[in-house]
Amino acid sequence: MALLEVDNLEISFRTPEGELRAVNGLSLEVGAGEALGVVGESGSGKSQTAMAIMGLLARNATVRGRIRFDGQDLLGLKPAQMNRIRGAQIGMVFQDPMTSLNPYLTVGTQMAEVLVQHRGMNQVAGLAESARMLEAVRIPDAARRLSQYPHELSGGMRQRVMIAMTLLCRPRLLIADEPTTALDVTVQAQILELLGELRREFGVAVMLITHDLGIVGELCERTLVMYAGQLMESGPTAQLLSRPGHPYTRGLLDSRPALDSPLDVPLAAIPGTPPDLLRLPPGCPFQPRCPQAFEACSRRPAVVERPGGVLRACHAG
Repeated sequence: MALLEVDNLEISFRTPEGELRAVNGLSLEVGAGEALGVVGESGSGKSQTAMAIMGLLARNATVRGRIRFDGQDLLGLKPAQMNRIRGAQIGMVFQDPMTSLNPYLTVGTQMAEVLVQHRGMNQVAGLAESARMLEAVRIPDAARRLSQYPHELSGGMRQRVMIAMTLLCRPRLLIADEPTTALDVTVQAQILELLGELRREFGVAVMLITHDLGIVGELCERTLVMYAGQLMESGPTAQLLSRPGHPYTRGLLDSRPALDSPLDVPLAAIPGTPPDLLRLPPGCPFQPRCPQAFEACSRRPAVVERPGGVLRACHAG
């Protein structure tokens, strides 16, 4: 049994304009100690899926389907029960390290609070454990950093603090939502290397959310590609990067800049724009932008298993 099982997940939001369908029938699994990459353009439903797992969706959201963690149905839990799992067993690193920390509290105060709430430690013991965790995420002079405020740290250090804070309770699953956003390339590489090291050291499973297929190649054994709230393709990362089968996966790969590309050749782009989630087109949501679309694409394709453990939703094969 997988550590995390998401089955036929549907997430919609009530808006003045109508029902916005953010996730439509998504299924995925994350095994213990495994790293799964979830890739797609902005608005594909990646972050909303993570927020549903954490029980942090907005009040106007409606969730259907099933989310099971270690065999327990998360959607059926009361808020107090979910609070005992959130942070303690499932941790999340949010998108923006610049705004995720409270600017009015020191780093040590924010980190120790996690241990006081979830593990019953006192403030002194919490600060000592927080310093050890800062050292584990390669922050130098950890004891001094505890007395600093977030604005006194660089973006890379703030992201390391967020990762350290998430790992304080030794969660079994770490959800990292765009953990390298707003960081320069060198720091991005350091954060990805750090996640890999921590995964090996603590045995934590990782669900890495990103829009960059290249990033998942650094960390994840498996990758799931989403578009308009639906699974387009998933499977072993190496296979998806070398032999993408879905036109959308190929489009994402082709649109990545390469160092050896001629300067006079324009960067490839997927034509058109993502669909309006208030008015999703019938059939395959990628049909209006797909270079291989044909008549059958007016019907929604089923997710079919292909050779090599690949799942794909495409009428073209």
